[in-house]
Amino acid sequence: MNLAVSLPIPFNFTYLPAAMFRWEEDAAEPLGVFKAKGEFTALRAGTTRIFIEPDSSMPARSRLRKYVDVHISPAKTFPAAADKEVVSAYFPWFSERYTPPPPRPRDSELWSIFTPTVKPYDPQSQEVNEQHIRMAQDAGIDAFVISWFTNRVKFDFDYNMLFPPTLENFARLGPRMKFKIYIHYESHMNLLVPDGNFTPLATAAERGQARVQAAADFDYLLNIIAPIEDSPAIFVYLAEYVGLGPADWKLVIDETRTKYPTALFYAGTYNLAYLTAFDGLYDFGGADFPSLYGAYAWMASAVKSYGPDKKFYATVSPGFDSTRYWGPSPMFIPRGAGEYYQMTWDKALAAKPDGIFVTSWNEWGESSIIEPAKQYGYQYIDATADNVVRFKSR
Repeated sequence: MNLAVSLPIPFNFTYLPAAMFRWEEDAAEPLGVFKAKGEFTALRAGTTRIFIEPDSSMPARSRLRKYVDVHISPAKTFPAAADKEVVSAYFPWFSERYTPPPPRPRDSELWSIFTPTVKPYDPQSQEVNEQHIRMAQDAGIDAFVISWFTNRVKFDFDYNMLFPPTLENFARLGPRMKFKIYIHYESHMNLLVPDGNFTPLATAAERGQARVQAAADFDYLLNIIAPIEDSPAIFVYLAEYVGLGPADWKLVIDETRTKYPTALFYAGTYNLAYLTAFDGLYDFGGADFPSLYGAYAWMASAVKSYGPDKKFYATVSPGFDSTRYWGPSPMFIPRGAGEYYQMTWDKALAAKPDGIFVTSWNEWGESSIIEPAKQYGYQYIDATADNVVRFKSR
């Protein structure tokens, strides 16, 4: 094999880019050649598995023997479209770094009907975060919307172990890799009474306390992402459900903008009244996704009619199945080998939205991930890339 030969078209290579790895091809006909640590020449497209053995100069806790799937595909050129954005929900708490209380499983093989190709799965590792960004960029995704909450009574998450490291890593990586970092504010977990029932706020006193808490949370989060983003964005999950009305949120947002004037806020609701406070609307989707896409065309038109600066993000998703993680559930949306995902993109693009919200990058418990998995490889990365080209070419 001629080591100097490479394909005449540009190639993307998704990989763990640390310089201190020894890489070995695990294929009869390798996809490319590793000439030195971290140096790779692509020979052909495809997916293969490589073995990585970190060298002894790395920190002891990082010297893990790993297998990683390598995906090489013809590089896509995504049209420049500053007014069109594709974001994807990112979840820090699916991590093999810590052991959660029963019955929640620790091992990624037990989270979902799918298994991540990244192993060990550790979103608190900068190495993994960098790999995730490279994969997302191959898909044409512009930003991760990182889920955040502090109330861990229901799930007993180790907040300090999971959330701050992930945010800090992405705050370092985002500017260097030209990738945007936004926040998915889990309002029900931050603002409602921590009894596990998520009962909406009912009294003026409760709403007043929630406004104070939300303002403090926004200040904390924007202090992290505002220095790295010209227009830092917070997507507020269940903005209406928690019991705060448009006037309540306007008080919070107006106060926040005295310190962060360029911040943008998007409400997780299709209630147009919330546009009096927010810059746009979206919906996470999940199990109730089929009830959303029928409204896309109307929502896109109504939001734009409300004001030229208001934005609507249409949701796309590959499916939903939480039985492995949560147990039997009446909510189930089969993927259909990718047909369902494509249908959601077709519905979204027909509506001509301002942005696309991908549910999700790595919500393994609900099996709504597009991140590469052993069962389907890079199918959804490639499908996303094809549709992003369609979206940004219009």
